[in-house]
Amino acid sequence: MRTNTFVHKYLKGLINKEDIVVDMTVGNGNDTLLLCQLAKEVIGFDINEEAIINTANRVKDYSNVRLIKDNHINIDLYLNEGIKLFIFNLGYLPHSDNPSTTKASETLIAFKKAYSLLKDNGYIIITFYLGHKGGYDEYYLLTDYFKNNDINVIEKYQAHSSLKEPIVYIIKKVTT
Repeated sequence: MRTNTFVHKYLKGLINKEDIVVDMTVGNGNDTLLLCQLAKEVIGFDINEEAIINTANRVKDYSNVRLIKDNHINIDLYLNEGIKLFIFNLGYLPHSDNPSTTKASETLIAFKKAYSLLKDNGYIIITFYLGHKGGYDEYYLLTDYFKNNDINVIEKYQAHSSLKEPIVYIIKKVTT
């Protein structure tokens, strides 16, 4: 099963029309569009103007979405607690002339902030794209953080075991 098919199938089982969800890297808007169909409210971030425009065009028929052109490390300026789900697609905007990529240190900051805003029994889905410069740095930094901080990774998915194949982590926040 393709990575995005796995993620979309998982999303359909996790969220409903009562939920507020956040797309931390809107890219071309594919995940954002699905989230608009499933959730009460969708907030989408991207640092890339082209990504915001592409996503706005894709979700133009939905009124339950707010797109923010800013780095995802600034989510705490825009969001409050009670978020049901965050989704990250790390890497770069596919088919773009803009070579900017997510960076390991910023992704870790964004993850920590997202986790603090996540409601109990909420989820974070992270797809690590290992084929870009810095992809492995992100993967190893966050994986170590999860292990060292008892972050509950409930599922890990990789369609094929190859060095550049994306890896998906499904994280569930459970407080005791």
